[in-house]
Amino acid sequence: MGNPRSNGYSNGASLPPPRSDFWKAPTPQQSSNFRGLGKSGQVLYGVMLSMPSVPVAKVIAAVGADFCWIDQEHTPCSPDLLMQLIQTVIHESGGQTIPVVRVPSKTSFEYMVWCLNAGAGGIVVPHVETEAEVEAIVATCRYPPLGHRSVQPFHFIPGVTDTVPEGESLFSIGNKNVAIIPQIESLAGLNNVEAIMRNPGVDMVMVGARDLRTEMGLFGLTGSEPEYIKANERIIAAAKANKVPLMAFTPRPDMFKQRIHEGFTVLMVSADFLTLALGTIGDLKRAKGIAEEHAHSCDETY
Repeated sequence: MGNPRSNGYSNGASLPPPRSDFWKAPTPQQSSNFRGLGKSGQVLYGVMLSMPSVPVAKVIAAVGADFCWIDQEHTPCSPDLLMQLIQTVIHESGGQTIPVVRVPSKTSFEYMVWCLNAGAGGIVVPHVETEAEVEAIVATCRYPPLGHRSVQPFHFIPGVTDTVPEGESLFSIGNKNVAIIPQIESLAGLNNVEAIMRNPGVDMVMVGARDLRTEMGLFGLTGSEPEYIKANERIIAAAKANKVPLMAFTPRPDMFKQRIHEGFTVLMVSADFLTLALGTIGDLKRAKGIAEEHAHSCDETY
């Protein structure tokens, strides 16, 4: 019968095998265990969804990524559409791809709760710079006694959405599964990175390299400037000291290789807008090349 996950094209490419159901949520309405998956030490492969589109979410959910990173900082959409994107990723992937949302800001507390109630497995919070900011984020995203996240009534439909393993509750599962991910991308955040990572509620840290480099008067997504290397090393050292996994955007093979070498394990290797733009440019270039070769061969014939 062939590989059931093969895409059917002659190049033989196929989807990666699904991860163990161990990381899936008890029901599709609850959050999958992105926190545990991140702390497992496995390399996680993510895809960025920045186009607020359900059809695009369906495509991304079908490709076999470990997580789908939904950006709400730079391309915001309505809360209703955001919840649809989260649920689309969960259902279209059969729970194998975990939706992770970067909320609009570090004070978008309502967005954090809406995303978690919809089933997001992680919350990325941009421009986190102080211990106090981390404490407020953790309090919003954790149920009592670890925080003050409000109870979602929809999760308490008996025998439908409230299913949990024996000895657990919706509250304990939520606290165990949801990953809280501050983003370090400013000089203030860099100066407080050790204190931020010491908070036990921090499950991963994302490095916003482009914004950090911009604040340092540098350009681009990566570089070898001494001051940037020193800043990067400080973040990596803090992560190792506190056993905090590191997340980054690595759309090029050289960047992925570098981050793997540095110990990063949660990596976004693709983005919808880049794939659409660069893939289309490549298709156009190949088509024009074939047409030009055909025209040249016709000229030689005559």
